[in-house]
Amino acid sequence: MTGPFWGLYVLYLGGSPFHIGLISAVSSIVGLLPHLVGGYLADVFSRKKLVYGFQLLMALNGIIYIFAPSWEWLLLARSNESLISGLRNPAFGAFLADSTKAERRAMDYALWNSVPPLISLVSPFMIGLLMDMYGILPAQRLAYVILMVVSTVSALIRYRYLEDTSEAGQKSRLSLLTVVRGTWRDLVETIRMFSQHVWILILLGCLYQFAVSVASVFAVTYAVEDVIHVTSLDWGLVTTVSTVIVIVSSIPLAWVVDRYSRRNIILVSLFASPLAVLGFTYSTGLTQVMCFFGVLTLLGNMGGIASQALFTDYFPMRHRGRINALMGVIGSTQNFSILMMGGGLVGSMGNVVGGILYDRVSYSSPFIAMAVAFAATALLSLIYMKEPLRPET
Repeated sequence: MTGPFWGLYVLYLGGSPFHIGLISAVSSIVGLLPHLVGGYLADVFSRKKLVYGFQLLMALNGIIYIFAPSWEWLLLARSNESLISGLRNPAFGAFLADSTKAERRAMDYALWNSVPPLISLVSPFMIGLLMDMYGILPAQRLAYVILMVVSTVSALIRYRYLEDTSEAGQKSRLSLLTVVRGTWRDLVETIRMFSQHVWILILLGCLYQFAVSVASVFAVTYAVEDVIHVTSLDWGLVTTVSTVIVIVSSIPLAWVVDRYSRRNIILVSLFASPLAVLGFTYSTGLTQVMCFFGVLTLLGNMGGIASQALFTDYFPMRHRGRINALMGVIGSTQNFSILMMGGGLVGSMGNVVGGILYDRVSYSSPFIAMAVAFAATALLSLIYMKEPLRPET
């Protein structure tokens, strides 16, 4: 409900395209240190407690989104969200990775990517309809009310039903000094154990993150307000169709990934994505937007499932929290999907560059930059990306 129309919310609260990039960049920077601390906590503290506890704080932060009178308040809300998610996400990612098995890892990630979106299948369409009927701001505020309620419920469900996967789940008394020392010591230890292939994956993830960050946040303003001029309802329909594509394609794609080369699936996705981005950029109506955005979603889902499995194959269980944290700080994604939002240092840089390009060069320039960065990622992956002989459990 909220994500597909985020850019419009900034504009209708008095912001500009530059402010869309600025908010995304500043909030990403705010989350850098919390990611490092969250990575340490994920490996020495209860992952379950970190996941449901910070989920409750995320829900409370929704109050600022709901009552924001101007775009500056969205900067505060997004920064708070980044801080909280920085502390939570390493544990969440490690929790999810711990719950997969090497022999069916792609299928496990496919289930995660396809089942939850079933619940939100018609959400973008519904909010798009309300936006066309009552206006952008009332509909978006309602969406944040619903998000706050659902976030609270999800936190309670995780508290009640999840079983902790971390062996250090009983270490509940940690001083600030212990956390600071442990964060630095364990970070250095984790970096030292990186193999050359892990560094290659991280660098490829950085380039992909930059590509996504430079343009994806402007897709809704490009399609609805500035260039193509589809309606909010149309954009909600495009988003809904994309969700359907993810749901329908995830299980078959995972079956292929688990039986064949993860690397080859990623390469197909990366080499075809620039063409889909350019197709969306030069679309002239709803049919073309839906077609090219749908293709981009399918390619992203293909690359996302395969890349999540490949990254997890390389990361040992006891280091996963810290690795997730380090990658979050750097801004390297483990999911080669266009639907992933940017973050970290690389994501911040991409957001700022994209905002400047969109505001001062041309509306299409961030998307052209995205296509070029995707192509570069594809070429480098073809040369340097390898699969492990013995995947981590």
